[in-house]
Amino acid sequence: MKLALLFSGQGAQYPGMLKDLYESESASREVFAEADRCLKRDISKLCFSGTQEVLNLTHNTQPCVLAADLAVGMALKAHGVIPEAAAGFSLGEYAALVYADALEMQDAFPIIQIRADAMQEAVPVGAGAMAAVLGVDASVVEALCSKITEHYVAPANYNSPVQTVISGTAEGVDLALAQMEAEGIRAMKLAVSAPFHCALMEPAAKRLEREFAGVMFCTPSLPVYMNVTGEPVREAGSLPELLVEQAMSPVRWRETLENMHRDGFDTFIECGPGRTLSGLVKKTLKGVNVYRVENQATLDAALKALNAP
Repeated sequence: MKLALLFSGQGAQYPGMLKDLYESESASREVFAEADRCLKRDISKLCFSGTQEVLNLTHNTQPCVLAADLAVGMALKAHGVIPEAAAGFSLGEYAALVYADALEMQDAFPIIQIRADAMQEAVPVGAGAMAAVLGVDASVVEALCSKITEHYVAPANYNSPVQTVISGTAEGVDLALAQMEAEGIRAMKLAVSAPFHCALMEPAAKRLEREFAGVMFCTPSLPVYMNVTGEPVREAGSLPELLVEQAMSPVRWRETLENMHRDGFDTFIECGPGRTLSGLVKKTLKGVNVYRVENQATLDAALKALNAP
């Protein structure tokens, strides 16, 4: 068995997430305490008692999901589950880097709050959009987007062999959806507040670049497969540049999973709320084991399956 952890991204949040692990796992409580301290906000209360509407605000979503992701990762570590690599989807990449000792938790929470606010401010609410395209190869989506020249739209997330997310101006995404409907391609607009992972996020990327000048990155203790390239990073020097680029570049999740499998990884644990990443593993890879941990029941099930204490 060769194990990797996968950390959830934005969109997986829900009210009450991680509450029972907070109550039962001291390692999880420590993460939430650190989040509250670093941000001088009650991140714990937001996760456990916030409404879906409140949690969906990007200002809240990103720090809450980061805390949830790390609460799971640290609980697994406390039970002796030690992976040989990690990856994270979009903001989950920050959790992967913290887990791999490449980024201090006390730096990660302020940076993710800045990232959330900068991404929201980059495009006025309603001026951008995203949509998921289902059932066709990414090359088909790329070709359709390239035909739309009067407004901006581009692939943003290469999620699986049969799922690609597009991002752009509201007009650009609407034009792409109309073209896909005409060609019988299934697609649906996503409930997001900004067009993430495309060129419209350049202002946010520039803000991050300035902020990273004051952040210390360290050599990862294990390989972290990065969204921008799909390849593992084992040294600190390229991390700021990759994270800046990540804000305005597609998440190459399919390539990430395929490259991990190429490198011998056959067992994956999704850390954090929801089951999105587990589903993408199943759609992308064959003959692998995939588990998810987001509460006490799923933690117990994963520990039992892995014969962990």
